[in-house]
Amino acid sequence: MYSKENVLKDDLIKLTKDEKECYDTLIEQNEEWANAFLNHVQIGRDKITARLVSSIYRENLVQGFDHARIMGAHQMTHSPIHSGEVLTIHFTYTDQTICTQITGRHAFNRIDVQGPFYWKKGNAYERIAHPNDVLDIIIQEDKALGGEAAEQFQDDLENSAAHMIMAMSYQQLNRRPHSLIEYIESQADPYLTSEQLVTEGHPLHPGAKLRKGMTTNETIQYASEYGHPIELKFILVHQDIVRVQGVHQAYSNTVFDMFQGLLESAEQALTDKENLDDYQVMIVHPWQYHHVMHKDYSNALASRRIIPIDLTRTYYAGLSFRTLMPELPDVSPHIKLSTNVHITGEIRTLSEQTTHNGPLVSHILDDIVYQDCWFDTVAATHVSEVAGAHFYEPQADKDEQERLSEQLGTLYRKNIYHYVDQDELPFIASSLVASNIKTQTPLVIDLIQRFMQQHTDLDEIEAICQWFNTYATALIDFVVPLLVKYGIGLEAHLQNTIAVIDQNNGSLKKMLVRDFEGLRIDTAQLEKAGYTTKAFHEKSRILTDSQTSVFNKAFYSTVQNHLGELVAAIVKHYVHPDLEQLLWNQVSARIKALFTVFYDSSLDPSRIKEIERVFFSETIDYKCVTTMRLLDEAHEYTYIKVQNPLQMTMQTND
Repeated sequence: MYSKENVLKDDLIKLTKDEKECYDTLIEQNEEWANAFLNHVQIGRDKITARLVSSIYRENLVQGFDHARIMGAHQMTHSPIHSGEVLTIHFTYTDQTICTQITGRHAFNRIDVQGPFYWKKGNAYERIAHPNDVLDIIIQEDKALGGEAAEQFQDDLENSAAHMIMAMSYQQLNRRPHSLIEYIESQADPYLTSEQLVTEGHPLHPGAKLRKGMTTNETIQYASEYGHPIELKFILVHQDIVRVQGVHQAYSNTVFDMFQGLLESAEQALTDKENLDDYQVMIVHPWQYHHVMHKDYSNALASRRIIPIDLTRTYYAGLSFRTLMPELPDVSPHIKLSTNVHITGEIRTLSEQTTHNGPLVSHILDDIVYQDCWFDTVAATHVSEVAGAHFYEPQADKDEQERLSEQLGTLYRKNIYHYVDQDELPFIASSLVASNIKTQTPLVIDLIQRFMQQHTDLDEIEAICQWFNTYATALIDFVVPLLVKYGIGLEAHLQNTIAVIDQNNGSLKKMLVRDFEGLRIDTAQLEKAGYTTKAFHEKSRILTDSQTSVFNKAFYSTVQNHLGELVAAIVKHYVHPDLEQLLWNQVSARIKALFTVFYDSSLDPSRIKEIERVFFSETIDYKCVTTMRLLDEAHEYTYIKVQNPLQMTMQTND
């Protein structure tokens, strides 16, 4: 359903509306980049098609798994795919079959594929030009998937493909040195550089590069992969229309202490009749400031209930777009801000509960890791959220009040360099599976290679397993006890986790888990552990009485996403028939060892036994990201059962 106008180089490939907007902008600014964009059109589209086709198989979308076959390329006559394994998925309604080359098969029914993609009818093969060609067939297979959500998803795929092309063409023009780790080490701010290296977005989500709501110029200015400085805006908001949260001291004191010169600039913004004690400071993303502030908050600006401050601070976007950070040597806090921009699968505003609950969750975690001696020896901790604020107009009706609140929010998070020592390199974990465009070698392989150079007494498989065991143990030893003992399901996926690496030998020194917006808390279990949630926001989605919801949050983000992506990257590089199972055996053994400790504690043995049963069951829930988008279920998760690599013989614990 993409636009079939605008011939690219010939009649075989045509630019979509979003692609043409990108190209038209680039040709005005940088002809070399514009030409590279044209050369990457099919490559970028195929990256999105690959995510969509993998989802059809893994989620059994329109019975795609049931109707799939895996065969050798030599078994397919007249096929344009000449080597390796081929995935075919048959669509019964249209009686056609999609064919693609497999690049890897992994745990949790994961299958990785790459373009080119083909429709097969009889002995004829037709090249698939765009992911929306595939989506059209999905919708024809099941009419229930049609409607407004499907139309939205079609637009999203077109936008995501266009920005994948733009990001990949930019990366091609700005090739990194042979080694990603050496490139990162050479930069002024290694951590910021690691965030900027993740150019392809979410590794599984078809909307990985979605950037709806921004022009191409704005995308280049504000998206992390382009590395441009961003001038954050400061405003004063009258205390009658703002809600603030601080834990260790008053919100205003916390914020004024963070930024040199802010107090003086805030005072200068006021008239003689206005009192600073009547206002709170908030920070606004410049995109939000220019596109939303003067439109939706004009009355507050006119009445000076909102007052702009003549002060900016230079920050840079992280890969999550709305989380921004300064560049070293500045160690001011990381800031999470509202933006009415559609990224990956959602409009990235900030809910009231995020700015309200973040500091409260941090305070609970601070106390747990201080009081519970288990965490004294765990090589992981959390990144504290120290303060938050959101606009609140009590005179507005409910829907309008919520909309205005979510569009204007600020959350302050400790700078990760407060947790990093000398001779340590912090990387956003997503960057570990990002590949060097020259060598197609992911960063995690650079780290393992450095580890091998320092441990020549180990053979290759021993070194890989030892490196991975150290990494996985740190993550597991932090996430699993919080889940079992306290009912806290952290969302420790790749994007929310910082791996702090020993610069000398490439091994993990510590793990940092950030961002509490999407975690889940079993309220009853946390209260049993001595912590109350009475001060949490009245609309808190993170609080639940569903143990399954809390478990799924922790398991999906930590095991399926984080460790699953890492394992897949490692075994694609090191060809060994048993390596993947060896790595999963290590994960399984470490979690099993923790349950031995739990059984020896004062915890409820029936609770431990049930959580253990789910951890090691034959099948496990897998979150269906594409199905959720087609069904318009942004906050209600859809799962399917997949094979669990952690399954092992259970021993009775009395």
